[in-house]
Amino acid sequence: MMCRNLLFLLAMPAAAVPSFDIHLETAPELRWAEVTKYYMKDILAMGETFNRTLHSKFTVDSLKEWVDVLNSKVPQYFLDELRGMENIINSPLWTADHILLFNHLYELESPTMCSGLLAAQEDGTVIHGRNMDYSFLYKMPDGSTHDWPDVTYDVNFWREGKKIITSVAWPMSVGIHTAMRYDGWTFEQNTRTTNNHSLNLEAGKQGALPFPMNMRHLMQTIPDFSTALAKIASTNWMAPQYFIMAGAGKFEGAVVTIDRAHEHLATTPPIQRIQANKGIWHLLQTNDDVNKPPPSFDPRRPLTENLLATKDQHEVNEGFVWDMIRAPTLFNPLTAFTWVATPATGYHETIVHSESPPQHLMLLEGPLTVQDSRKSIKMSDQWRQLFKRPLARYQMLQGTGA
Repeated sequence: MMCRNLLFLLAMPAAAVPSFDIHLETAPELRWAEVTKYYMKDILAMGETFNRTLHSKFTVDSLKEWVDVLNSKVPQYFLDELRGMENIINSPLWTADHILLFNHLYELESPTMCSGLLAAQEDGTVIHGRNMDYSFLYKMPDGSTHDWPDVTYDVNFWREGKKIITSVAWPMSVGIHTAMRYDGWTFEQNTRTTNNHSLNLEAGKQGALPFPMNMRHLMQTIPDFSTALAKIASTNWMAPQYFIMAGAGKFEGAVVTIDRAHEHLATTPPIQRIQANKGIWHLLQTNDDVNKPPPSFDPRRPLTENLLATKDQHEVNEGFVWDMIRAPTLFNPLTAFTWVATPATGYHETIVHSESPPQHLMLLEGPLTVQDSRKSIKMSDQWRQLFKRPLARYQMLQGTGA
């Protein structure tokens, strides 16, 4: 039996996540007041889980070392923003030091399993798609369980009456992991599996930088893709990771594989770029180095590359990227949110796991069948089996998982 109505179901517009404005002329201590008050119940509930987990993984002395290092590695106005949050929350669960640590979960080796896709249209416009695959389960006072999708929101940064940056965020996070500078460039950070908190801390002691707040600072101060790419590639970062970027200029797109503390390992992939003259119109980055065979437990990259090989550049638009980034080969039980952005036009949209992509012309050819409609459900079950081992390995936070 044909299920023609499914086409319209899949094309329903997404429900918008909450959106907040941060005005950079406002005193740092006051910038995040509205967001903090809005999510207060969740923030207090998150604190219980975060503190329990933190102290199960780190000693008091090691946490003090981390706080000392991080305090010396970010611009002062970020620390002022954290103190403002501390004053509003007014709970021993969330001192400024706790919030500082929470902002640097990646450097503390709390991993994510993410995917990023850059695709260039024939006219050179580059579109950026991103899945944030991460879970942080915590109990609310009424006994319900919340996770990242419950507290995902968009934040717009304003300066001199102009919106300059849009970012996807969670409560108390003042840095960026998913963001776009309007008419400039996009940024996405992905986990690299060589991440190690002890080595990260030592790198920090030697001068290396954590990424979230420092990346927001770069996005606030660098308007264009080329300058941002050069600065990001040359910065001494504390942890190994992947940075995915699209620009507002024609065919501006790159993936930078970061080694810890400028190690520049011989086996590390060079910067990948969208290159029209070489027919490279898309770049895909998950959580493994693209110049090496993919790990047996993670089929996302080869499966999606095979899917992309059946496509043509003339198909590329925002709808194409939504279809690819939400394809069963990438979308999985841990996907907290999906984001698509185009710096050349200012387009951006965020949806959480349970939401359908924004309305667009579906690229699937022919009528959809009931069997097609069940594909995502079947793939989700397969993901749970395929990722049973890596999920256990990647999760740091207690109580998290698919």
